[in-house]
Amino acid sequence: MPSFGSKFLAFLLLSSVILVSGQFEHYLDSLRSNELYEFIDDGSSGSIQYLPKGDSEKILLQLEQPIHFYGEQYEQIYINTNGILTFNAEFTDYLNQPFPLEYPSIAAFYSNVDTSNSDDFTSISLFETKEQSTLEKASSLVRYAFSSQPEFEARQVIVATWRNVGYFDSKTDRLNTFQVAILIGEQQTFVQFIYPEGGLNWLQGESAARGLPDIRAQAGFVAEDGRYYNLNGSGSENARFLSESTNLGVPGVWLFEVAPIEPGQNVQTPDNAETRTESPALAQSCQSTAHQCHEKAQCHDKSEGYCCVCEPGFYGNGKSCLANGLPIRVIGTLTGELNHRPVDEQAQLQSYVVTTDARSFTTINPLEPELGAQLRLVLPLLTTVPWLFAKSVGGAVNGYQLTGGVYSHVSRLQFDSGESLLVNQTFEGLNYWDQLSVKIELYGDVPAVPADAPLQLSDYVEEYRFVRPGEVRSVKSHQLTLTEEQRAIGLQVDQRILYTSCLRDDESDPTETVAFQKISNVVLDYIPGDEALRISANSKVGVDAESNACTDGTAECMENSVCVPQEDTFRCDCHHGFAAQLDDRGLEICVDIDECALGTHVCDENAACENTEGGFNCYCAEGFNGNGYRCESNNSADNIEFPTPPVQDENPNPNPNPNPEPYPYPEQPQEEQEPEQPQPEPYPYPGEDEQVSHRPDECYRCSKDANCYGGRCFCHDGFSGDGYNCENICGQEQVWENGRCEPLYLDRHDLEPSCDMFGDCRCPDGYELSEDNQRCVYAQDFDIEKNGELIPCDVDANCHINATCNWYEHELRHICTCSPGFSGDGYTCEPIDDSCAIRPEICDSHATCEYNEQLGKSECQCNRGYEGDGFRCQLAAECEANEHCGENAFCDAGVCRCQPEFERDVSDRCVPAGRCGSVFCGSNAICKWDAEQGVQYCDCLEGYQGDALVGCVSKPIPCNLRNTCGIHATCQPTEDPAHYECQCVAGYRGDGYVCIEEQNCLNNPTLCDLNAQCRSTNTGLVCVCNQGFYGNGSVCLERQQHESDFLLVSQGVVIVRVPLNGRQVLPIAVASMAIGLDKDCVEGRVYWGEITTKKIVSAKYNGSDVRPFIATDIESPEGIAIDVVSRRLYWTDSVKDTIEVASLDDPSLRAVIINKALVNPRGIAVDPYREKLFWSDWDRSAPKIEMSNLDGTGRELLLGHDSVTLPNSLVVLENTGELCYADAGTKKVECIQPQNGQTRTISNELSYPFGLTFTHDQFYWTDWSTKKLESVDSLGTRQKAIQTPSFGSHKMYGMTAVEQNCPQYQSPCQINNGGCTDARLCLVNRLAPSGKSCKCTSASTTCSLPTAYPGY
Repeated sequence: MPSFGSKFLAFLLLSSVILVSGQFEHYLDSLRSNELYEFIDDGSSGSIQYLPKGDSEKILLQLEQPIHFYGEQYEQIYINTNGILTFNAEFTDYLNQPFPLEYPSIAAFYSNVDTSNSDDFTSISLFETKEQSTLEKASSLVRYAFSSQPEFEARQVIVATWRNVGYFDSKTDRLNTFQVAILIGEQQTFVQFIYPEGGLNWLQGESAARGLPDIRAQAGFVAEDGRYYNLNGSGSENARFLSESTNLGVPGVWLFEVAPIEPGQNVQTPDNAETRTESPALAQSCQSTAHQCHEKAQCHDKSEGYCCVCEPGFYGNGKSCLANGLPIRVIGTLTGELNHRPVDEQAQLQSYVVTTDARSFTTINPLEPELGAQLRLVLPLLTTVPWLFAKSVGGAVNGYQLTGGVYSHVSRLQFDSGESLLVNQTFEGLNYWDQLSVKIELYGDVPAVPADAPLQLSDYVEEYRFVRPGEVRSVKSHQLTLTEEQRAIGLQVDQRILYTSCLRDDESDPTETVAFQKISNVVLDYIPGDEALRISANSKVGVDAESNACTDGTAECMENSVCVPQEDTFRCDCHHGFAAQLDDRGLEICVDIDECALGTHVCDENAACENTEGGFNCYCAEGFNGNGYRCESNNSADNIEFPTPPVQDENPNPNPNPNPEPYPYPEQPQEEQEPEQPQPEPYPYPGEDEQVSHRPDECYRCSKDANCYGGRCFCHDGFSGDGYNCENICGQEQVWENGRCEPLYLDRHDLEPSCDMFGDCRCPDGYELSEDNQRCVYAQDFDIEKNGELIPCDVDANCHINATCNWYEHELRHICTCSPGFSGDGYTCEPIDDSCAIRPEICDSHATCEYNEQLGKSECQCNRGYEGDGFRCQLAAECEANEHCGENAFCDAGVCRCQPEFERDVSDRCVPAGRCGSVFCGSNAICKWDAEQGVQYCDCLEGYQGDALVGCVSKPIPCNLRNTCGIHATCQPTEDPAHYECQCVAGYRGDGYVCIEEQNCLNNPTLCDLNAQCRSTNTGLVCVCNQGFYGNGSVCLERQQHESDFLLVSQGVVIVRVPLNGRQVLPIAVASMAIGLDKDCVEGRVYWGEITTKKIVSAKYNGSDVRPFIATDIESPEGIAIDVVSRRLYWTDSVKDTIEVASLDDPSLRAVIINKALVNPRGIAVDPYREKLFWSDWDRSAPKIEMSNLDGTGRELLLGHDSVTLPNSLVVLENTGELCYADAGTKKVECIQPQNGQTRTISNELSYPFGLTFTHDQFYWTDWSTKKLESVDSLGTRQKAIQTPSFGSHKMYGMTAVEQNCPQYQSPCQINNGGCTDARLCLVNRLAPSGKSCKCTSASTTCSLPTAYPGY
């Protein structure tokens, strides 16, 4: 029954409604949530403006009179797509961070709005009005709500409306409608938010490609000085209640005073005593739509209030519900003192919980060795997260089901040696990005433990006792063992957990009840190289010390199998006679083994084998006596192909073999048989009345390396042939194991390691890599089994290069799986000898499956123009014969070369030699030698004149003999007074016969863009873009301002943003094994290559707007370099062994510029000022660094194997033009001046440098050994390394620096593809007459790409 208090409250509220309805009925009627402000064109207002469709648009409204907001005045206001109004600055891009933002703003529903794919019913509009009825409505509203404003007069109203808008990425299945109205008086400003009933149907965008989910919609205000105000529910699931809550008395309607606001104060809410705040009835029951239950929870009323219960498929306390099976991340900070030393506040806690296995992996770093070693003794750091997400057994609830992630955890540790420690952990629930947040405080002392001493904690069961609803206590004694020192550390841990409890009326009071939690597989490690504490454990709740996975109900084994406990988990072993196999659904089942077909039976050679469910039976052949397992001849048997089964008489004998058993073998259990159901026949025995064939038995012809089944011969595993002749597939010193040929190491000598494209070297099973990474040493105690407790490969990219990380539904986790054509456990994958006739997918995309008669099987063979083993094919040599090279060329060692007296032109064809020094002579011109100058030059042939580089024309009859000059031309003497020629008059240009008026930017300013100026240069009058714009002068585009002064680093599966101070490192995007990356400072984007998904991807600097750039005909893009001046992206492909380029504006315009003499291309860098391209090739037999022009011509060797060993990343110094490189072989960072070859060492004695960049007079590089961002200044002084959190793999790869300066330079290819047509790609070449070359692409129709084998 409702209490008297609740009845009285309802009476007062009802009275308030009646009072408001009677006295202010017209006001409340005007405030109905479905009454949005509409534009009324009465002639006194401006027009209404609509935003274009998209996800990052804006409109500017220039105000006639300034708006007061907080303590400032503004004359401009922008409406932006993403549900926000900003003052004096646009804010088009969605920034995934909580308030406050960097701009003064009014946010009605700041979220990732996207109208790109919307229909005509969707609009975003902005208008200002002085229409009288609208002003009266606004004035009355403010007077009613604020007792201090009885005389308020609205002079203007500005209205922004988002109507039926969708969310990112172009989703329209759910739509939102909301409005913000700014009510402007003489000095006062008020803001009204309107959320119509049913108008809010989504809260966040779907930025699946990013590392963090979008924050749920935020509503509130941000002042210029950083003050901000959030509406209730802003940024959380409760934002959906904005349309049902209020601070004015009508659901969905909100009003705030935003000016004037004194310093130190904030926006004001209505103070009229007759208005109700927030939600009607303050959600006292489930009938109130504003109750605080999670959207995936059900609301249950009780006698006083209500409780929330998560729906099936979710778990939590009802106010927070998580989906079953999804991994969870926990982040936290540490403060306090340990052993009288302050805890480093830079240390961050990160936990990853695999909820399907209830295993948590926690890392705290960076930590100095002394602190990190001692923190291993702070057991609450280990146990709290497992308590939250323990696997439930028998319906027991874990910590998250009790608390929803919001609780206090106070622990006191008392050590036997006298030290004590207090640990306070405050869990604050899920943050904006659905990560569980915790703050940890430590105060006290623990015993000293060496950093390198292994610490062991055995599995244990802990009792949690409910003191009362909302409080749980636990007291447990532990023994930590220092195995090397053979000593134990004893301690007692007293834990107290406080949370808000909600008991339904049908739930019993848990006071004095207990729950048992088992902690197992504990790891307590400190890794000095990573400066990281790494701890992990499995947990179950609802168990006891004696239970295991097979007895507590956890295990679910399939039919014909038995459950076997295995540490804290279990395995299902098939019964004898059955084997595990995956069915069509990918689930493991136990199927019967056909011992007869496999030849694994033990029947006598003179017996027939019959397969049964889980076993087999043996029957002696006719002419033999015995029990089937042992048969002896009775001297009357014929050598026939198929033996005859036992004869069935009228009184069937239950023994299937009527012959006596001369040997005392144990009796085999037999099933009762009925006469009408004879024994099944495993082979086609002849019947009683049939004539038995007496042709010889074919089995005697089988090879010694074959088995005979059903009269046919089949080669053993590891052999190939027809069964009569079988040949060993494996070579000498090899043995067939696990479906492939394995080396047979008898003498256990050292071996050469196998190194992949990343420089990672591996050894065969049984061998370990030496410390210098140069050889493989035999390891006697090598364990071929992989650690079953590895972190899932989607968290730690630990798969082999020939494996992929795949989701396995039946195991509910990601597992490394070897790629087609390889076998292994996913962490080590070796090529297998498999038939492509059965599995054609094992062949490379540039290979076909062909039958090899010599081998007697099908195999993968690379297509013409490619070479390799068939599993991996790469471009082969350019030619094999002269006819492959085209006209005027011949094949020389696989490379096409021009015939004598011929040379290649810019179209890669062999033409008569016309190159003159560094240029080509034009038509009717020859190359001459200037002996005095010592140079070559082009000159017109006798009787011709003109520009010898462009082309010469025949000399006309002098105009002084015959005046043939055209209009606007006169006959003038030349430098030779005896010779005259026609010359155009000033202001005209031409050959003197046809003269046209010169069009330049001085007499025709329209030739220049509005944002350019006409300037006189040494090449004439040209249009030059103004500062802040870029282009060719005829077209100038505004250069956007972007964030700067940070590093972008690839951690393999995550791209991270690292400020130069090393603080607040953030993951911005998820990648699929990204090696190289570079930035486009013009557009504010980062590009990276993904070698797993085989594509190039880009995103904005904050990780938003992820887009695929190139996703076809690309294999392994290891290096990325961007020419921001010409708007081109270059990349190296280490599988295709090519260097390629594409237009940033149109990626379909792409071309291969280098495809010869490359083995393992990796690093690449571009110098747009000096128009040069550089790349590294880490071919271990001949490493090198090369350079060329930007179109691939003029290729030169810069550094060879005598100078570099394992060159990785490259960077060009803008000021000097030096090329700097990181060499993991020489362990140096060095620079070379390309013009003169002079080198200098920046830093040496490094560990394993990989990525390299330069900014603010400092070099930065990623180091695979130290796992840090190392740096040195331009003078060679080492700086403090930056320890970044590990969001992806444990290695860092490529990196780039984002600076404020962005090159502002002219390029002939910068605008409109340089004027190149026919789908050709404009590439800069300063040696070409026009300063550029138009490179053929696959889409060009008037030219063809050079192929490896012309004519095929």
